[in-house]
Amino acid sequence: MNRQQIFLIVGALVAVVLIYQLPRVVVENETTTEVETHDFSITDEDEARFTSLRQLLKESEEIKKSINFADSLAKLSLKYQMTDSAARYARLILSLDGSRNSIARAALIYYQAFQSTNDPEESKNFALKAREQFEVLLEEDPQNNYLKNKLAMTLMTTETPMAGVQLLREVLADDPENREAILNLGLLAIRSGQFERAEERFISLLALDSTDDEAQFYYGVSLSEVGKSEEAKAVFEKLMSNSDADPALKATASNLIKELESIK
Repeated sequence: MNRQQIFLIVGALVAVVLIYQLPRVVVENETTTEVETHDFSITDEDEARFTSLRQLLKESEEIKKSINFADSLAKLSLKYQMTDSAARYARLILSLDGSRNSIARAALIYYQAFQSTNDPEESKNFALKAREQFEVLLEEDPQNNYLKNKLAMTLMTTETPMAGVQLLREVLADDPENREAILNLGLLAIRSGQFERAEERFISLLALDSTDDEAQFYYGVSLSEVGKSEEAKAVFEKLMSNSDADPALKATASNLIKELESIK
């Protein structure tokens, strides 16, 4: 999960970009939600990196280096939600080399583009592209739970989203402590308004690792959505007191505390 894409305060209590970028169809029941947009300004430093990497890619005569430059450009593009550009670099990587490594890189670029875009049609298209690559990779390594987690989330954009949920459950059946599967199911529960179920998922994650600041943050979100405002505040305050926690998570937790206090 990409933390640079996680946060945006929208409306009253919860505005977490990743949640609102999850598939527009449901998870373990059937509901839908609108999605908000999110813009960035490119820093001078990153603009210089774009220019340098493009030039290096243009001049490169070695496939391996070209793939590395294209991959770096795709990641930099995704940082600013330039998903079309990232997808072009994914296509370039696949055209340069059909190795497993290149397929894996392209799959992750498409997957991150799928997570980043706020356009429903683009989301489905990028999810499809990512899914095609993950399926190729899983043919060679069918027991790979990392790939299954990613494939499951792309399946949420199809007409059979429950296939994705079932795949996540299969991952947990094989590995009950798989963090990504538990986190994904928790986020999908939030996405579909099943906050009590989400609460259970994040409690499970915190039982596995009490220092998991991401799980703690979403646990607080779940608590706030089921009306447990004081408990949610305590969770957010604990997160903010952790010097090692992600600064973006702490900043968002601080804003959510203010929102909770404002509705007393």
